[in-house]
Amino acid sequence: MDAHNTIRQHFIVGIFSLGLVAILKFLLGNSLTVAFARVSFILLFLILLIGPVMRLKKSTAPFSPSFAPWSWRGELGIWFTLIALTHFIILLTERSFSSLIHLGGSGYSLANLMGLVALFWTLLLAAASFSKVIAILGLDLWKWLHSLTHAIFYLVSGHFIYFQFFSTYGGGPSPDWFGYMAVFMAIIVIWLQLVTLVLMAKKHKEESEVKKIPKSKKI
Repeated sequence: MDAHNTIRQHFIVGIFSLGLVAILKFLLGNSLTVAFARVSFILLFLILLIGPVMRLKKSTAPFSPSFAPWSWRGELGIWFTLIALTHFIILLTERSFSSLIHLGGSGYSLANLMGLVALFWTLLLAAASFSKVIAILGLDLWKWLHSLTHAIFYLVSGHFIYFQFFSTYGGGPSPDWFGYMAVFMAIIVIWLQLVTLVLMAKKHKEESEVKKIPKSKKI
């Protein structure tokens, strides 16, 4: 997430998020709970996409503040939190918490537990995004906390993939179009992270080699 965000960008991301919920609910026939769940996954994917893309892309001209992808992470993060929390609240109105997660349960309980852990970390990161909290934590700790966004993505991906490919809950085990899209998005994030890791390691090696070259002596 980003500590700086604007009302205008919040409005744009909010319209985008709620518009996707409406499309999934009223045009594609998803339940309200599923619509909010899927939109939250899309928003989280966009958040994870921005970092690697910004590192890989060397623009010829600097971005303006309004169009820099990095400047949208705060709004995307906050709306991801709101949409994910709404998904959980709606789910609790439909069935009891004990029916979602219970000891000795099946993979259904494990998948729900993964989603709950992801939501807990999401709320924690959202709470740590206020300027006064950042001042207390310090910038280094704040950055470390927000690096956990990757762990949240993998937990949410596991939550989605289980229900799409391995669960018979609510019907049959056949995944729909979003199941395949979720797998594709997860692969994209993993691939971008690996490419970024290799390029950063290569850059670090080149910088280390440059430092080892002795400077020519002046005559």
